[in-house]
Amino acid sequence: MKPVSPWARLRESRWLGILVSALLCGLYARGGTAWLLGFVALLPWLRTLDAARSLAGSLLNAWAMSLAFTAAVFAWFGTAMGSYTQLGTAPSLALLLLAAPLFQPQFLAFALVRHLARRRLGVALAALAAAAAWVASEWLFPKLLGDTLGHGLYPSRLLRQAADLGGAAGLTVFLLLSNEAFTAALARSAAGVRAIAKPLALAVLPPLLLAG
Repeated sequence: MKPVSPWARLRESRWLGILVSALLCGLYARGGTAWLLGFVALLPWLRTLDAARSLAGSLLNAWAMSLAFTAAVFAWFGTAMGSYTQLGTAPSLALLLLAAPLFQPQFLAFALVRHLARRRLGVALAALAAAAAWVASEWLFPKLLGDTLGHGLYPSRLLRQAADLGGAAGLTVFLLLSNEAFTAALARSAAGVRAIAKPLALAVLPPLLLAG
């Protein structure tokens, strides 16, 4: 029997991929040198999205990711809310997770557009459309804390300067595109070095552009 690689397991197991991405996002949100994780943190989740065959499956996947992301990154907010309202930590965390799709709607918008665009536009244009949907949903439905993925690049004095041109949302788009490119490279890894050369080059292009 041919051994199954850990990356293949991430693709086949929706919950494992979501859990790993949520943990990476939690580390990324802590700051420090963990800002580097922003360029790959969503890769395990994106692999599970690649495996989703239906729109309903993609949306269910995104719903679960919004819950996991909220638990990993914003558990502190649930604790603070419980202390302020005197409801207690557990009930407040439960309410926060219940409202996760409203608290982090970008996951649903991203998965929806990504799934539909891939059928008509292909992988590359679908990645651009999905990234646009992510930041558009954050603009259209203002978040309670005003957070976006690009904020995690703050510890990098070099890369955060690009926010002067495109704002934090612009940083988010670059992070999403880099994650997508790394995911595409991983999907082609079995085809050899030549097959992954182009997506890998595209994956390192966003941080180079931000640094430039």
